[in-house]
Amino acid sequence: MTESPVLTALPPYIPQGARVLLLGSMPSAASLNEGFFYAHPRNRLWPILSKLSGMELNSLDDKKHVLSALKLGLYDVILSCRRQGSLDSAIRDVVPADIGALVKAHPTLERIVLNGALAKKLFLKYNKAISLQLCFMPSTSPANAQYTFDNLYALYAEVLTCSD
Repeated sequence: MTESPVLTALPPYIPQGARVLLLGSMPSAASLNEGFFYAHPRNRLWPILSKLSGMELNSLDDKKHVLSALKLGLYDVILSCRRQGSLDSAIRDVVPADIGALVKAHPTLERIVLNGALAKKLFLKYNKAISLQLCFMPSTSPANAQYTFDNLYALYAEVLTCSD
């Protein structure tokens, strides 16, 4: 069996004034191919953000606009790894992202939301010095079939917004 190639994460997308940083584990193959986060057509993050904002998200510009409106940044806890396919269970040889430096560079951030079990596990392993509020959430991935869209929406709507 040939070894999986090394995959490199997408650059963080953090709009000016972002208050919440949503961290996944590593972008899916679809996201890496598209060059932006949560591109798998059945991932439920964009439908959640569409419902939360009341905006239709038909283009990358629409997605970036809603992220700015919600003061929400996106990134991943893994900088690089090896993986066959897109499942977190296939991830090997993890090099963690420097979330601490990212937080320092964006002082408006108040909360980190971790999307899925592996993101939580790796964040806690490599980011002990970060003191922002942490929210551990179930994955929005279609592989996480135990949560319906309505369940996920209710949970994420609570943590993705910051009151002024």
